[in-house]
Amino acid sequence: MSGLQSGFACCACALSVALSGCGDSQSPVETIDTGMLVIDDAEPPVGDDPVTEPGLPPLVAQPAQDAPVINLGPEGDSGVTVNTRRYPLDSALGDIWGVEDDHYNVDFTLTNGKFLVNSTVIDGITHSLLVPVKATAIVYAELYSPGESLAFVTYSYSPFGAGGGVLAGNAFFDQAYVGMDTNNSGDVEDDEKILITGGTVEFTGTLPDIELRFSVTLENGETAEGHYTGLFDFADRR
Repeated sequence: MSGLQSGFACCACALSVALSGCGDSQSPVETIDTGMLVIDDAEPPVGDDPVTEPGLPPLVAQPAQDAPVINLGPEGDSGVTVNTRRYPLDSALGDIWGVEDDHYNVDFTLTNGKFLVNSTVIDGITHSLLVPVKATAIVYAELYSPGESLAFVTYSYSPFGAGGGVLAGNAFFDQAYVGMDTNNSGDVEDDEKILITGGTVEFTGTLPDIELRFSVTLENGETAEGHYTGLFDFADRR
């Protein structure tokens, strides 16, 4: 996992999946069953180097050829609202860490900033992570789906983590925060990242029309709500 231990570092390679929360496409997806995003473990991961060729990553189910793919992320109304303050969101990055005990871990970052490559040591392994910079907002959460794939379901915050099998069979998230550039410095600094202590993160829709919604409680008592629809980028960290 990445987590707060790595200085809130999050990343993704340039593998883009056009997912949208608008419309109600009923086009079939052959590799999707009961709302699950199937991760293909048949081939070993290539590594952490960014991939510059366009197209879908092999680990993400691809929509049928005739399925409409709509990107309303950067041009849409995606954003996060904290009390009366609203910030746009135009990027979604997912680090795929794979099976951990009885859950499948994917760390998501939503932001409106750019990304800087940063070498970070996690569990004794050096990863070239993409860290959001020059942003006015960041939403980060480590999602744990029961089983061996990522489910498009509702994830509830848990302070217990995956230890001891307490949450076996449940979709949950932890190690999460919302960051805001409250001092107008042009970046979200560490002291502007507020831990999430409750709430839900939910995927709605089916491929290719997927939307990520969240309603969470922050450590300072404020509420953060919002959604994202658009491109999702993934990096395989297994």
